[in-house]
Amino acid sequence: MDSKNFSDPSYLSSLALMYANKYAFTLPDGIIATDNDALRFMQTYGVDIFPNVPVVASGINNAQLPSADSNIRSIIAEKADHLGTIRQAIRMRPYIRIVHIIGDESPTCHSMIEEISSIASKLPQQINLKLTPVMTLEELKVFVKSRKSHEIIYLLPHFKTADDKFYTQGSIEKELAKISSVPILVSWSFQLETGVLGGKVLSADSLGKQAAFSIIRLLAGQPVIPLQLDANVHKSIYDYQRLKKFNIALDTLPIEASLINKPESFFIKHNKALIPALAIIFILSLILFLTYNNLQKQIILRQSKERIIILDKEVIETQKVIVSTLGEVIEARSKETGGHVQRVAKISRFIGNHIGMKEKDLDLLEAASPMHDVGKIGIPEAILHKPGKLTVEEFEIIKTHTSIGKDILDGSSRELLKIACEIAHQHHERWDGNGYPNGLREDGISIFARVTMLADVYDALCSKRCYKEAWPRDRVVSYIASERAKAFDPQLVDIFTKYEEEIRQIREQYLDKNESSPA
Repeated sequence: MDSKNFSDPSYLSSLALMYANKYAFTLPDGIIATDNDALRFMQTYGVDIFPNVPVVASGINNAQLPSADSNIRSIIAEKADHLGTIRQAIRMRPYIRIVHIIGDESPTCHSMIEEISSIASKLPQQINLKLTPVMTLEELKVFVKSRKSHEIIYLLPHFKTADDKFYTQGSIEKELAKISSVPILVSWSFQLETGVLGGKVLSADSLGKQAAFSIIRLLAGQPVIPLQLDANVHKSIYDYQRLKKFNIALDTLPIEASLINKPESFFIKHNKALIPALAIIFILSLILFLTYNNLQKQIILRQSKERIIILDKEVIETQKVIVSTLGEVIEARSKETGGHVQRVAKISRFIGNHIGMKEKDLDLLEAASPMHDVGKIGIPEAILHKPGKLTVEEFEIIKTHTSIGKDILDGSSRELLKIACEIAHQHHERWDGNGYPNGLREDGISIFARVTMLADVYDALCSKRCYKEAWPRDRVVSYIASERAKAFDPQLVDIFTKYEEEIRQIREQYLDKNESSPA
């Protein structure tokens, strides 16, 4: 109907004529009228335009029994708890003396104001309800900005201002809440999430559902209560951020009140990542404890220097096995093959050897590189296994696996785990500084991470994944060359280009049975 914008009699009669022509031959099964304007329209024209079509009116202020000569079968009253909202405000701010009522000139708003007038006697004597004249939006802004601490604003659903400008739902609430010097109370759930304080609100959604249920009953030939007065459930809902802004203590809220926009605790916000991370840390700690315990027993039994050296090597090898196994576990969760982490490890060692890394560092690189994607343990499987292109929001979640990996591996004094932590955190940093998570560039990126990144990208492009087919060999080589001094360390790209055939042979050596090398 658009009655918020057009409500003069000539418009309504034209609308009635249009409906009459539209539904002259095919009538609807049932009709739901959703406010006072729609109800009045159906009372005036409904029988003539829609003969014998059952009508349910929902969200009606000052509702009365439907007349017998109309086709309105039931009216669902919209009864906002004005008294409950204002009483809660007084409890939160006992020094309140003036409550400013702000509304527009719509018939619905006039009905609400009549309801509010009827509750004045039930409030404490020191509380003065003041009806604010209808203003333009700019005048309203000036008004709410200049209120004093003993005042508060009760904002009714507001769509049309004094200059006949129509605003969408929630627009006026947002504009006023941004600059108001005092809290703004409301009693309808659709006014929340706009910066208002809140109140004892009712839900338009519940009104709509009850209207639909009533129409279904009528069409099934079942009786419906003509005037439904107790349809709505009021809930005390307040905006946590606004409570903090106006220094309102949480213990002044009703015990049943719920909060919106309250920051999540760290554990709740990150529980999907923390729980698997803690499990991994526990397993690592248990394995390291058992390894350490075994070492101590052996030292007691065998005091020879040779035995100690042998046991120390066993600890190192155990660490390598643990790291490699965990890397394969992560890849398995991502539905990738265990061969991927082996290939990344072997290719990384080959490249590291040709840039002159020491033997000890080569051992660390080969052992730690399988842990580059350990942070994916905290990424939802629905995103990891998505076959198509990720959305921007999903890619932002994927990017967090670098920080999750750092959190899992950080804090160990073991050199192997320190290197693994660097790789997990930095293997998506780019030589040109456009990577993530920290935008590191050039030599600011760990050499272990730079080498692992190149090996990882090479093997990933050559492999079939859930979201892509394997690239042809020439395309892979061309892509890596094109990213020289962009994504990749130029020295590493030069090594890769020079020894690409040997690197390809390393990859083929560690292919799984169900994998093939790209042509």
